[in-house]
Amino acid sequence: EIGDLARGFESMQSRLRTDALTGLANREAATRRLNMLIHGHHVGATRRAVGVLFIDLDGFKRVNDELGHQAGNQALVDVAARLNSCVRDGDLVARYAGDEFVIVLPDLPDRVTADRVRAKIEASLGEASADGQGKDAVRFTGSVGLAVYPGDAADAEALFKHADRDMYLRKAAARIDVDTPL
Repeated sequence: EIGDLARGFESMQSRLRTDALTGLANREAATRRLNMLIHGHHVGATRRAVGVLFIDLDGFKRVNDELGHQAGNQALVDVAARLNSCVRDGDLVARYAGDEFVIVLPDLPDRVTADRVRAKIEASLGEASADGQGKDAVRFTGSVGLAVYPGDAADAEALFKHADRDMYLRKAAARIDVDTPL
């Protein structure tokens, strides 16, 4: 009985740290992981940087409005799979909220490595969904912000905020580039 109780408790803990729709880690799990990595850096377990990518899907509201919430949910599941395919084993992909995702990149040799992951994610998000063809193809882009510990912020919440700010700056710059005549 104790074994069953322990397994039940482990299952409950896992569900509390997992996004039900995508199967990714959730915001709490990402925050916990990032805090553990920062703590490891403080105690000298590692001297490598930790990156945080903050991803917001551009135009996602249109998917829900025009194609319905089921299509929106399927698009989020598709995005989750794409994000997982862009990262290394040991990186953590999490659904932060709604159409926002975060990726925690431990053990970074430098910021350039995180920028390469960002570029890979941006390219992946620009592709049509795997099952969408013709008029039903779901196509949108994502804006991806970056923060790196220890240079950009000293704690998990500040890193998320820094990456979120960077994402909004990149989103605004992309709109300016699109709207600016050549």
